[in-house]
Amino acid sequence: MAGIVGLGGGVGASRLWRVLARAAGPARLALVVNTADDLRLHGLRICPDIDTTLYALAGRQDPDRGWGVRDESFRAMTALRDLGGESWFSLGDLDLGTQLYRTGLLSSGSTLTEVTARLTAALGVRVRVLPMTDHDVTTMITTTDGRLLHYEEYLVRERAAPGVRAVRFDGIGTAAPAPGVLAAIESADLIILGPSNPVAAMLPILGLPGVTKALEQRRDRVVAVSPVVAGIPFADEGERRRGEARAALLAAINLPASASGVARLYRDICARLIYDRADEGEGARIEAQGPQPVAADLLLHRGVSPDSLLTALLGS
Repeated sequence: MAGIVGLGGGVGASRLWRVLARAAGPARLALVVNTADDLRLHGLRICPDIDTTLYALAGRQDPDRGWGVRDESFRAMTALRDLGGESWFSLGDLDLGTQLYRTGLLSSGSTLTEVTARLTAALGVRVRVLPMTDHDVTTMITTTDGRLLHYEEYLVRERAAPGVRAVRFDGIGTAAPAPGVLAAIESADLIILGPSNPVAAMLPILGLPGVTKALEQRRDRVVAVSPVVAGIPFADEGERRRGEARAALLAAINLPASASGVARLYRDICARLIYDRADEGEGARIEAQGPQPVAADLLLHRGVSPDSLLTALLGS
């Protein structure tokens, strides 16, 4: 089993996994990826967090958007829109190939774990990538105007604009961790809670039977990386939207959008929490929640060196 296990999903985590794989070696790393934002659209099974993770590790991720494939075209989506079809969730032409491949294999009886392993190999990724579960779990958002939205509808179609009243994870009560997930956590020397949306990307993983208990029993090996950097303004629309969604979902569970708010959520399962140096004053508030605070430079997409973050994670 891998010496290092990462949990999470999404753009922020994918950027960390890429540099961590280079620093620690891909063979030492296993990733448990959120699947609660998976959706079925156009007859396809789409796994945004798995695909973002795989594209980042394969060196194919679009560096500007943070999702999808670089040098992408969108002719299929243009044709779909012209025909009157739904095009709010934009799949590039290269990305569409991944969705067709996955959906075909799932339709033939393969599990999501098996399909993800085949995609990992086909993309030349040497990190072990595991979906959190082979069962259907779906993050649903209840808005303040009374609508019930799939998380991707809320984030992408609605651009994280509606107020959030509540969050639920449909199917979590009957889902089980995918094969290999608990074994990877139990054998890991280091477990990293990635800089993912704490509610949408982490709580579904933590809600699977046995996962939180396994982390509690190994709390001294668990380090979290805050996805929240309050001291630096968002650089672009995508970052702003993800940040607003993160804040709204944290507020829905009565937590502030801050590194110390994340520390409060994770306090029973992590011994250290890494926060950005720009968030002055957060160190004491994190420590008050229980985890040991560690300051580093977190905004890898802004061109900062990953050295301080890797040192905080792996030591000198």
